[in-house]
Amino acid sequence: MVYQNYQSLICGPRRKPLRFAGYGLFLALLFSCASTPSAPETFYAGRSGFALMAEGADLYITAEVQSSRPILDSLVLGGLKGSEIKSFLDMSDTLTAAIFPFPGERYFCAAASGRFPSGRGGFFFSTSKDWEKRTSSSGMSYWYSPQSRLSISLTSRFACLSDADPFIPPPGVQIPEALPALQRGSVLSGWVNNPAQALNRIIAAFEVPIEIPADRLLFAVYPADKRNEKYNAVLRFETPTPTQAAALVRIFMLAKLGLALTDFSENKDMKTLAEALFFQTPRQDGSALILTTGTMNGSGLALLFNTISVY
Repeated sequence: MVYQNYQSLICGPRRKPLRFAGYGLFLALLFSCASTPSAPETFYAGRSGFALMAEGADLYITAEVQSSRPILDSLVLGGLKGSEIKSFLDMSDTLTAAIFPFPGERYFCAAASGRFPSGRGGFFFSTSKDWEKRTSSSGMSYWYSPQSRLSISLTSRFACLSDADPFIPPPGVQIPEALPALQRGSVLSGWVNNPAQALNRIIAAFEVPIEIPADRLLFAVYPADKRNEKYNAVLRFETPTPTQAAALVRIFMLAKLGLALTDFSENKDMKTLAEALFFQTPRQDGSALILTTGTMNGSGLALLFNTISVY
């Protein structure tokens, strides 16, 4: 049955362990006493968004925080749910993050702009036995907690977070060619590298005997109302050739036909995923398949992204 596969779809073997337990508490405390050095802003001058992230991640995402809060509050990144860092998100204007393969040199990095309280940070870090001062390979200092495996650099307007060196040397990651056009008017966007495994797990959960040959998935989310309570999303599945993209269109159409008579009344989450991915009409754009979801609420979109990229 379709529903027997639901638990493995949401909590399957690809989900990374919760390596950062206690982050919510740490970040709420730290962002109530931020420090105010100017070096990070100088180091990142002229860079923003994905230029602040390193190459090699599985997932890249950037968001206008307050416009996408209904999504971010339920989104899971690096084993951490948005609702666990409410204080941090409350103070942030933009947030960009990357999740890397595990194990590796780093598991995550994030950068945020906003308005963070200042004045007590240096005193807090220097007097806490849980934090030690380290020097970045870029020459700047930051604070690191071995207990939480968290590196942090804070100013009154900027924050860098990672489980490794929080400073990313220029030029940062190169964004996919099609992303800038997709980002126009969006409040959240990014991409997933090598999404085929996660996508095929979704297909398997719906018991549709097909596979999705996608090398990369680009996404963008747009507000569907002025209150930022409803959204539309565009998913761009990129394949190596137009022939494979055409085959992917046929795959989605077959899945749509196969699921047309399925009763999802016993599982709202499976219904949400089916409506977003398989009840819409895909179209081909060169070597890519373009899928536009129907209007969705924030928790529904968070479920979609959490399922596509279980990190």
